[in-house]
Amino acid sequence: MKRRLRVIAGVAISALFLYLAARGIDWAELGRLFSTANYVYLVPAFLLLIAINWVRAVRWRLLMYPDGGQLSLPRVFWFVNIGYFFNNVFPAKLGEVVRGYLAGRVIPGGIGRALSALLLERLLDVLSVVVLLVILIPFVDLPPWAMTGGLLFGGAAVGGTVALLVLSRFGDAGVTWLWRYVGRIPVVGHPKVRAAVENLVRGFGVLSMRRVLPGIILGSALVWLGYGTFNYVIMAAFRMTYLPFSAAALVLCATGFSMVLPSSPGAMGVFEWAGVQALAVYGVEQSLAFGYMLGLHLFTNLVLIAIGLLGLLVEGLSYADLRGQMALPSAASPDSTATPS
Repeated sequence: MKRRLRVIAGVAISALFLYLAARGIDWAELGRLFSTANYVYLVPAFLLLIAINWVRAVRWRLLMYPDGGQLSLPRVFWFVNIGYFFNNVFPAKLGEVVRGYLAGRVIPGGIGRALSALLLERLLDVLSVVVLLVILIPFVDLPPWAMTGGLLFGGAAVGGTVALLVLSRFGDAGVTWLWRYVGRIPVVGHPKVRAAVENLVRGFGVLSMRRVLPGIILGSALVWLGYGTFNYVIMAAFRMTYLPFSAAALVLCATGFSMVLPSSPGAMGVFEWAGVQALAVYGVEQSLAFGYMLGLHLFTNLVLIAIGLLGLLVEGLSYADLRGQMALPSAASPDSTATPS
């Protein structure tokens, strides 16, 4: 029942933010935006998404070092895309569990090692968005609420990273000591939270390896530079290149932070609303901003779903196979989510 309620809540939140993003728009203007777009730009946009996911695969493989050496880079690439397929079709970020399972069944460290690398990957993504926002502050006149919220969120992320780095020096013993105090806090002290922290602490050890750290940092920079460029290419498709590149970067920050909110699969509504707020900073009219965000989101999700399906084909997998191996939810039933074994 709790799982069903989470799914319902996510859909409700998506519907609310989609309404907020779309209310008051001029539908005729929206139609003109799509009818006059230059869709040739979708070709380089498609190639950029492929390149970004390839770099993501490189970084994830480094984060699993040395266990990641058991996997070829092309195979990790397909796992990344399969994960995005499930994220965009099913609720509760199911794709993270799926790709953790796919890698974990091959590498010596198992699913726990693959998932710890994924948790670290997500934390690096949050830190990358924070760094990007700090870079933008001198060039963008952000509303006070956006700057304050972003910096508070960023401060929490940086603080958490420092704490995890310190804990990683002590390993499981450090987590045991911490849980003498944290374990008493409702919800936060839950065993699943402790397991996630233990996985993160183990995964953080890779950041102390000089052999792989430069590649991880470079990979993170390339991933988010790639996303910013991708956003701007889609702006070019909608003939919006009168906007500076910083507009595409600010959209990236806003949508990145919006991913912390529960939502429907693919984050519909939340994504659009965040981007409309970011473009409002540049004076972009709501109909144009919403049309751009809708086009950006639909194109991204459709491409990721298509490549993910191709990944399943390449790996010789089907949804039925994975459901049998991992106890995934039925496509017709949102009442359950996968749990790693």
